[in-house]
Amino acid sequence: MALWGNNDNVSSIGTISLNYGTRVVTGTGTSFGTSGHPQEGDVIRFGTRGGTYFGDGVIVSIASTISCTIGSTMGLDGSAISGVQYTVSECPSYTVSDESYSQTKAADPSIVTLGFTKAATGVAAANTTIVPVDATSSSTPAEDLVVGDALVNGGSNKFITAIGSGTITIGSTITSGISTGDTLTFKRFMDGYDKLAYGTATADHTGTAYDLTHGGWVGVTTYKDCHGNLRVKKETLVAMSGITTGGIVYPTNV
Repeated sequence: MALWGNNDNVSSIGTISLNYGTRVVTGTGTSFGTSGHPQEGDVIRFGTRGGTYFGDGVIVSIASTISCTIGSTMGLDGSAISGVQYTVSECPSYTVSDESYSQTKAADPSIVTLGFTKAATGVAAANTTIVPVDATSSSTPAEDLVVGDALVNGGSNKFITAIGSGTITIGSTITSGISTGDTLTFKRFMDGYDKLAYGTATADHTGTAYDLTHGGWVGVTTYKDCHGNLRVKKETLVAMSGITTGGIVYPTNV
């Protein structure tokens, strides 16, 4: 059972349903286990991207052409799956056990906690709007913050209106004073979140947000920032050539 292959478009005829309790996938008109069709170790992707997508699972055993079992449901969103379309990929199977790829993480627009905090390097009394931040933080340089992000203070989101040298200005006064060394938590409005492993045969898409330097298996995270700008983070999982594409097509929009 290889960790990955080179086919992102394994034959996926018929429809499938899933029993979450047993993790058994039951197919209608499927050909599990036969040549050119889903095999053990393949990633089965439930639903349709651009429509209703439920997430991914790794096939760990095949009982017949209409029955297989996935190893875990952690990559799925938990919704009932019955009689749905699907695709099958030889993408890196370990992505399914990576929580960040789980469809439960897919999100609608919301304000979310950033993946870092900053330590104050001065004092800000309650009822002020200027807050000192550590401009040399190794985990988060000050330039990572943008206008529109929010400082969590006194249980409320205080939105940043200006960023100076080692300070931020917020649109409403803080209610809890801040002292040197305090840990500060920031949030950011994100217009949805998505992460998926794609196969791409070539290093193309030049000039777009999805530009690549080579082909292979690529993990792509997308969201929109507080200014409505599309953000695309690409992580090369396996750099390789010869991938058969067509299952879930690598995005090319700018």
